[in-house]
Formats: sequence, C-alpha cells, structure tokens
Amino acid sequence: MKKLLYLFIISSILLCACRHTDNTTSLRQADAVIYGNSDSAMKLLSSIKNPERLPFEEKMLYGWLRTFVHNVRGNSMTEDSLILPAFDYFVAGPDTVKMLNSFVLKSKYLYWQKRHEEAMSVLDSGIAAATACRDTYLMVSMLAEKANRHVYVDKDYKKAIEAHFRAIAIREDEGLYYSLGIAMGLQGNDSASYYMDRSIALVEQKKDTARLVHYLRNYAQMLSYIGNDYEKAAVVSKRLRSLTPDGGQIAMTDLVLTECFLKMGELDSAQYYLDQGRSLLACQEKFLTTENMINYYQGLIDYTRHRTFDFLKVMRYNDSVHNALYALQSTIRRKDESKESLSNANLMLTVERQEAQLTLLGCLLLLVVVGGGAFFYIRRRRHRLIEAEERIETLNRLLVDATKGDDEQRVAGSTDKEVEDGQFFRKILLQQLGIIRLVATQPTSQNQELLRRISGITNRELPVESLLVWEDLYPVIDRIYNGFYTQMNQRFGSVLIDKEQQLCCLLCAEFSTKEISVVTQQSIPTIYQRKTNIRKKLGMGEKEDIVGFILEK
Repeated sequence: MKKLLYLFIISSILLCACRHTDNTTSLRQADAVIYGNSDSAMKLLSSIKNPERLPFEEKMLYGWLRTFVHNVRGNSMTEDSLILPAFDYFVAGPDTVKMLNSFVLKSKYLYWQKRHEEAMSVLDSGIAAATACRDTYLMVSMLAEKANRHVYVDKDYKKAIEAHFRAIAIREDEGLYYSLGIAMGLQGNDSASYYMDRSIALVEQKKDTARLVHYLRNYAQMLSYIGNDYEKAAVVSKRLRSLTPDGGQIAMTDLVLTECFLKMGELDSAQYYLDQGRSLLACQEKFLTTENMINYYQGLIDYTRHRTFDFLKVMRYNDSVHNALYALQSTIRRKDESKESLSNANLMLTVERQEAQLTLLGCLLLLVVVGGGAFFYIRRRRHRLIEAEERIETLNRLLVDATKGDDEQRVAGSTDKEVEDGQFFRKILLQQLGIIRLVATQPTSQNQELLRRISGITNRELPVESLLVWEDLYPVIDRIYNGFYTQMNQRFGSVLIDKEQQLCCLLCAEFSTKEISVVTQQSIPTIYQRKTNIRKKLGMGEKEDIVGFILEK
C-alpha cells in the first residue's frame, strides 16, 4: 500500500515537472524571437495550456509577451489586463529593454480601455525613463506615439507638433516628418508642405515605393481638402498615378483629382477622372466611403452642369450597406451567443472534471487512510499476540523452573540449597501474581494444562490476597539471599526508589530481563532503562553487575 502511494505521488510530481518544463521552454523560445518574429512567438504562447497556473515570474513574462504581440499586430488589447502587474514587475527588474517597452504596452492597454489621460501620463514617465537610460530609439518611438495620440485622440495639434519636434531633434526620420506635416496641415500651418516634401524626399532616397505612394496620396488629399492648393494637389496626384500599379490606389488618386478639378471649375477633367476611378473601383471590393464619394461627386457635377442631381443610388447603396451590417451584426451576435454557450458548457465540463478529480483523490486518500489504519491495527494486533505468546512462554518457563526441583528431588533426591531457594521464590511470585485466576478466566486447552501444573504449587506460609505484596517478599529475599534487601536498603535506600529496589531484588533472584518484564508487567525497554538509571545513581559502569556491586562491603 505504501509503495503504491509513493508511486502515485512521484508520478504526479514528475508529470507536473514535465508540464512546467515544457511551459518554461515555450516561454523562453517566445522571448527569444519576440522582437523579430511575433507570429512565431504567438504560436509558442498559444501552446501553453492553463497559463494562470504558471509560477508568478513566468506568468508575468507570459502576460508581457502576449501584450507585446498584440501591440505589434495592432490587435485589440482590451483583455490584456495582465500587463498591469507585469508592468510593475519588469519596471523593477534589471532588463532595461523590457522595462522601457513596458511603458509603451501599459499606455497602449490604457488607450484601448479609453483611459487616455492615464495613458499619456504613462507615456510621459516612459519618455523620462528612456531619457535617463539614453535609449534614443524608444525615446523617439514614445514621443511619436504621444504626438499621434494628441492628433487623433485629443485633436491638440500644437502639442503634437511639439512632440514631433522633440523626436526629430533626437533622430531625423521620414515617418516623423510625414506625421509632423499632417499635424501642421490639420492645424492650418503653412509649413506643412515643407515637412511633407521633406518626408517624400527621404523616402525617395530609400527607394521605398510603397511608403512613397502612401505619402503622396495623403499629401495630395491634404493639399486638396485642407490647403486649398488644387493645382499642386493635381500635380502630386498625377505623379502618384505614374508610380503605382495598384488599381485601388489609382482609383483613390482619381477621386482626389476629381475634387481638385471640380474646385477649379474644370468639369470635363473632373468627369474624366471620376469615370476612371469608378471603372477601377468596380473591380475592387466595395467600400462605403468611396461609393458615397463617387455618387457625391457625380451629383455635384450634374448640378453644376444641369442644375439637377439624383442621390437615389446613394440612398439605396446606404440602405443595402445598413441591411448587410444588420445581418452581419446578427450573425456576430449569434456567434457570440453560441460562443458564450460553448464557454459555459466548457466551464461546466471543467467544473465536473475537477469535481471528479477531487472525488477520486478523496477516495484514494480514504483508501490510503483505511488501508493504513487496517495495516497498523493488524500489525499492532499481531505484536500483541506475539507478546502474549512470549508472556505465556515465559510463565511456562517460570512454572517449569518452580516445579523442577520437586520432581528432581523425588527422582534423584537432590538437596541443593541454592536451587531450592530459587525455585521457592519463583513459587511465591507465581502465587502472588494470581496465575491461577489468570488462566482460569481463559479456559483453553493450553491454559487448562497450565492450571493443572500450577495447582501443584502450594505455600501455607504466605497470604495470596493480592499480587506481589513486596512487604512480604522482602523478608523472603533476606532469608534466601543472605540479607540482600536489608543490606541494599541500608546502603542505597535513600538513593533508589521502590521500583528500582524491587528490580534489584529480582536480579538477585537471577530473573532474566524477559521474566522481569512478565512479572512486573513492564516493557523490556523500560527494564533496560531502569537498569541504566540504577547504574548512574550508584556510580557504576555501564556493564558492571548491579547485584555484585550492592553486595560489596
């Protein structure tokens, strides 16, 4: 039973250790690739089951890595609440990179929670920390993030421009110039075109066509919508058309050109680019803004030419989009309901499984307790039976020794005084112990034989009312063993207690340790301990004879 219990415990420990090792390995691998390959890091993190059971340090790393991946991918971070304790953990840690990135991640989490003031405060703290660590890369990144928040959340273009200037002072970057130009354009600052031209020039130097197209398109829109510089917007748009083969990008550029020529009063050119954009977008996935913009521009052209317009197509398209959105929302709602239902069912299964595990564990523990109790009960019972048998055997031997002298005298006529004295004292002890009453209460065949033999022991001189009346035995000890008790009491009566004196008397009568245990109803270790105590009190050696020491003059 014990072996099975140990095997179960060891197996559980090994299983938990293996799972912990696998989780630790996945975490370390994800941490190693997080900055270069977020997709691989996410796969490794997804392989970790029950992350809530991870140790504290590993749980903090798991939450930090998961939030970092969501930030890189641009995913929602509303459920990444673990970044809050992870932030405190890594800010107090020795890893500077993780410490500084923690400010970015916590700020993004608060941004998704729409706690914008707190998010900006965290960014400010992060910028101060990056400045102290002289990490210019993260300092510029956080300044750019702060500027974007001012533009798109607070609409505070002045603070956004200040943040951009601080970042550019540390490191010139086409992205910073571009964002600065947008912020200035939204503010109505005349310097917007300068910084947009600067960003475009830097992108051209790097031959980054994709970013160049993106910058040119937004620059053209800014010139058209905000700067009212329609001729330059048309020039930028035409340049853009020559750079990109993407039909969608060209179509959006054509719409910008349509607006520019509309505002300049060139209706034919506006109609031309509008038709070009409409034909290109017909091959693309429909988008509400572009569809409405095409119909809006067409209505403006028609009204300018014919003093009439028709927005029926716009309204029908908007209705179709509304119906599609309603159907999509209904589908999403049904999916959410199904997901919630499945989640509840999964939760119930998890609870039931845990209850089953607890029940099984309880049964196992009960089995172990019951089995252990039965084992110890049987063991104790067996030991008691063995002790009882040994006691009966010792009593039998005492009985044989007590009666042996009479038989030998009858057979051989022996008159050895010492043997008779020892047998006589054993007879007295057996009689005082009430052996007759003991065996009479258990009338087994063995006890009946023992009772028959004990009945031959007689002594007319001593009373038999109680067990071991030592006041009666001490005179017998003195008479048989040359005044041993009197001599011991005179020399050591103030040192030895009654039970120790009684033990010395039995040793004088040459009783063995087991016989003394049976006669005095004490355990063998207790007898040995009493012998040790007697030797210490009398100042004897460990193996010196007690009786001989007491009889010394």
